[in-house]
Amino acid sequence: MASTPQTSRKSQKRKSDAANLGSSDVQVVVEEGSTSAGPAFVNFPSVRPSKTTPFTIYTRDVGSSSDLTKQHTIIAGETEDVEFFSTNRDHNLNTEGADCQYLPALYDPSTGTVHINPSTPLYLLTHGVKRLRSSVTLPSASDARAHWKAQRNDLGETFGTRKAKTQIRAEERNKVDVSAMEGVKGHLMGSIPEMETSDGPVKASELIPIPNLSTSDPSEVYPRDSLISPSEWQSISVSQLIHAEDEDARQKLLPPHKKSNWLHMRIRYILNLEDKVARKEQMKYVLYLATLLSLYDNPSLISKLPPSQIQSKFPNVPQQLLDGSIKRFSEVQGKKRVITEKMKTKLLAWICVLYLTLDGFSVEIWRVARDLKAKDATIENMFKNLGCTVNVATPAEREKQGITLAEASKSKKAVLKAPVVFPKIKRRGPAKR
Repeated sequence: MASTPQTSRKSQKRKSDAANLGSSDVQVVVEEGSTSAGPAFVNFPSVRPSKTTPFTIYTRDVGSSSDLTKQHTIIAGETEDVEFFSTNRDHNLNTEGADCQYLPALYDPSTGTVHINPSTPLYLLTHGVKRLRSSVTLPSASDARAHWKAQRNDLGETFGTRKAKTQIRAEERNKVDVSAMEGVKGHLMGSIPEMETSDGPVKASELIPIPNLSTSDPSEVYPRDSLISPSEWQSISVSQLIHAEDEDARQKLLPPHKKSNWLHMRIRYILNLEDKVARKEQMKYVLYLATLLSLYDNPSLISKLPPSQIQSKFPNVPQQLLDGSIKRFSEVQGKKRVITEKMKTKLLAWICVLYLTLDGFSVEIWRVARDLKAKDATIENMFKNLGCTVNVATPAEREKQGITLAEASKSKKAVLKAPVVFPKIKRRGPAKR
């Protein structure tokens, strides 16, 4: 019974302290961040050292003014057999616990204040056994395989069949001794010529007009002198074409070629130009293009007819222009000049450049293909070889024109931009046997 009053007094004392604590205000004070080592939280997931094991905090950011939790730090300690080190404070790595932080809080009952220290990093520690660091390294896979093969051959020589022994000896004869080749390596490398490599821009093909690679103006990429000689240009007269009565009369003044709606539309546009100099220059390009179209449509005329009769097949074409065109787009075979497949490709390149020149350096591919009775892919490939980019109408343009993607793909445009960039030549590998 004597113990009852004592227990009652202790219970009343605890209730009184709790009541006083709840009624008083508690102040929370957050201490300023520290750049130096202070208290730290440490988590040992597996092996826990004794309480007397010393630990030291190391930092990579020596002299840094940043808070300790934002620095690249590690904590490490060791015993006679085990070393401990942290793995989570390197902020360059996205490791587990890199951004995790606990804050210690100390309550002072005399002042009713809770002090919080924000500069307290959390370290996740791992451990390593010192004895394992001095273990013998295992042989590499190649050494182990060579050792296994040598033992296998020894067994085969001793207990193998005649066929197995023959195979082992054949493998030994065919084995290359690398050390024996070291003396002749220099002689072999010296006898192999070096291959010249070029990282510069891709060169233009010899079958297209000589381009100006330095200009930023599309009209100067293929200058007039690369398409036609000055004397041939001066020989062209277009006064009759400009002052013809109607389209039929104008058509008779052009060399015979397959009907080209595009060319007729360009002639109408040129005749409405107010600048007389530009009108005359554009009409000269039209006569030159019509001459090349006639050559492209009838390449066999050059080889079948004698030179004296060729002029009659190209009425209204100056003799100097015709002779220069034949010489430019044909090759000598025996006593005749022939427009070969190579020269016909060159002729097609000149024609495509003239289409670009007359249409503001942006032309619809399908129109050129229709005039030449060629496939769209062939004409598209030629424009690419000339350095053009092939564009398809954007979704906004298709919506404005009311066409589908398939219809837009059939109406591709070849656009010449400067400075011109030519496509890289695709090289095929060796044929598969």
